[in-house]
Amino acid sequence: MVYLLILLGLAVVVAPLMSAMPSKTQRAKAGLRDLARAHDLRVSLRPLPAVPARFRFEPEDELACYERRFPVSQQKSGGEAHYLCVDGQWSPTTGVEEAPGWLQYLPIGAAYVECRNESVSIFWDEKAGPEGLAKISQAIDLMS
Repeated sequence: MVYLLILLGLAVVVAPLMSAMPSKTQRAKAGLRDLARAHDLRVSLRPLPAVPARFRFEPEDELACYERRFPVSQQKSGGEAHYLCVDGQWSPTTGVEEAPGWLQYLPIGAAYVECRNESVSIFWDEKAGPEGLAKISQAIDLMS
């Protein structure tokens, strides 16, 4: 009887600690985000910029923003450009120009790209893992 009470007491103490431990998926995402730093990418969980209603875009999963800032010497002047991937096809959210070819190199799960003079931000679901991260880094390198 005493052993049963001791085991029950331990279970009451250990159960909340176990529920606070990160899951395998959470540990994988954290590792991927750490790896992003090696590719000179900054990761944030900010909301997706406003997408025009005509696209009827609603992401199924949470999207993380992987951003690379350009050094002052590589900054471009040309304003902002926003691109959205719908059914595997990249389209600009404003204007009628074609989406740049480097967007095709992004991994499946990349949904939105925001290009600014000083940075590029790519919103994706992180399901492609380290291979997807490598594709993002390569695609950004192809921009210049």
